[in-house]
Amino acid sequence: MKRTSVGMLLFALVSCAVDRAVAAQLLYLASTKGKTIVAYDVDDTSGKLTRRFAVELPGNGGPMAFSPDGSVVYAAVTGLEGGKAGVVTLRRNADGALKVLATAEIKSRAPYIRVDKTGRTLLAAHYGAGDVTSYRIREGICTDEMLDHVVTERTAHCIELDPSGAFAFVPHTSPNKVYQFKLNASTGKLTPNTPPFVKGPEEGHQYHQPRHYVHHPRLPLGYTSNERGGGITAWKFDPASGTLTELQTLCTLPPGYSGESAAADIKITRDGRFAYVSNRDITKRADGEPHRDSLAAVRLDPRTGRMQIVGHYPTTYYPRTMCLDLTGNFLFAAGQQSDTLIAYRVDRKTGELQQLAEYATDEVPIWAMCGAVE
Repeated sequence: MKRTSVGMLLFALVSCAVDRAVAAQLLYLASTKGKTIVAYDVDDTSGKLTRRFAVELPGNGGPMAFSPDGSVVYAAVTGLEGGKAGVVTLRRNADGALKVLATAEIKSRAPYIRVDKTGRTLLAAHYGAGDVTSYRIREGICTDEMLDHVVTERTAHCIELDPSGAFAFVPHTSPNKVYQFKLNASTGKLTPNTPPFVKGPEEGHQYHQPRHYVHHPRLPLGYTSNERGGGITAWKFDPASGTLTELQTLCTLPPGYSGESAAADIKITRDGRFAYVSNRDITKRADGEPHRDSLAAVRLDPRTGRMQIVGHYPTTYYPRTMCLDLTGNFLFAAGQQSDTLIAYRVDRKTGELQQLAEYATDEVPIWAMCGAVE
């Protein structure tokens, strides 16, 4: 059998397995000024969203994360009493309904949070302060007990783990670095790896400044969206040492794009075949001149992980967050400054996007993620 045929067969088997595993799902969307998490039913055939319920948060909504078993949602918030920042713990029922259980104060605003593989530690990156922290999760509830605090540099934008949960990566935009840590699952402590960081792509081409990180679902590779200009970088990952080495960097802007742009989010399909990057148009355009925000689709080689641009697709103004539904058939992108959410159908063979519908959201949508329900 030819290699291409084997690849297509594996793709079909993975796709079928993922589709069968998802009976129903909700999309959760946190909004900053709206101070809510809104849940939408996702139609698994059409991708249509139907608003089911909204939960009020005690502060301005921010990034969210599931517990490993999906029974809890954690949401970072700001604007608590005294201007404090915190993490809200919400119990998640089998039908997806949410109930606020507790709010824990944390050090400062966190643009990204993640729960470790054991479900006992919540990790946070702090953009303005330039550091990372970890907090104890006790019986599913995030507490204000700080387990570790490591100073890095300003603009710590994200904290993500490798599949083993033993290593953490923290992209920093302004210094153009990805910090690398070892994570002790027992103590929640973060130890700088050797080296403690890797430099981002060279700055001459304006596709640098790593912002968000995702790990490939099958290959020893990581990928970052690069904020400055708009780009994506593939990184070789050494599972033994937990360190990264730059493999390839591409521009994610549409051909002929004029003006300033800043990439934001990055997502990879569950089968590892495609990645998507959101490009925000930050140009000061004349009144009436349309913005040229876009989503870039990127094909990932199934053996090497090397990248090839598939295409660019218009999207809502200032897209910050995206999520892929659990079947891999739909992608949703939210406009942080347009209060809208756009749904796309994903071509599972080519990675191309087809816009389906646009939905009004609560003010300043900031984070979207999908979870299975019964």
